[in-house]
Amino acid sequence: MTDERDRPLALSAYEQLADGYAERAPTKPFNADLERPTTQGLLPDVSGMDVLDAGCGPGITTEYLLEAGAEVTGIDASSAMLAHARERAPGAAFLRCDFGEPLPFESNRFDLVYSSLAFDYVADWDSLFSELARVLRPAGLVVFSSGHPVADFFYFETEVVNDVWTGFGDPVKVPTYRRPLAAILNPLLNAGFRLDRIEESRPTETFREKDPETFARVSREPTFLSVRAVMTAD
Repeated sequence: MTDERDRPLALSAYEQLADGYAERAPTKPFNADLERPTTQGLLPDVSGMDVLDAGCGPGITTEYLLEAGAEVTGIDASSAMLAHARERAPGAAFLRCDFGEPLPFESNRFDLVYSSLAFDYVADWDSLFSELARVLRPAGLVVFSSGHPVADFFYFETEVVNDVWTGFGDPVKVPTYRRPLAAILNPLLNAGFRLDRIEESRPTETFREKDPETFARVSREPTFLSVRAVMTAD
């Protein structure tokens, strides 16, 4: 039997959440009207690009990338999430794997790595970004989002925190790694990326229509950080 400590963080939670997440995340304000518009706004024209959707979940962004003309490979640790992704985005290739481990791809495979709020479940970002640098082609891009480092309070340690999610059906306890800004940016820079742009998610007007009270809060408090970085030339 697999030791729970050897499993990807939050895998059990996402296996439980998969059906509710696949149903509600496409329109849920925190996803559809806060994080995704900001992170997707950092994307270039992806037509003709080979894109890795790292932590693709139920394939929401995978579908978006396909419709924009990209060739997409989606990876996720959750087989339940991947089942939804294959149904939502049948034109993509999907593979179940833990991207906290070495990736099962040859070097210089992709033009772009995209990840929506998935890197927060990986402990070792030095190894993560080194792997992303390996599988990206020269001048390849990484575009990702994470929890904002000051969303709760200032701190200096990378640590596991738990939150109870109630917005996708039954309450589920979801663990994630919370890290300071230095621990977000330095692994990226150490792997050879050049920081290109940072955005801090702000809610859309559609968010206001769906949930005015929460809109007021997330309009003044940072929630998500979205980053675009490019591989530097050798």
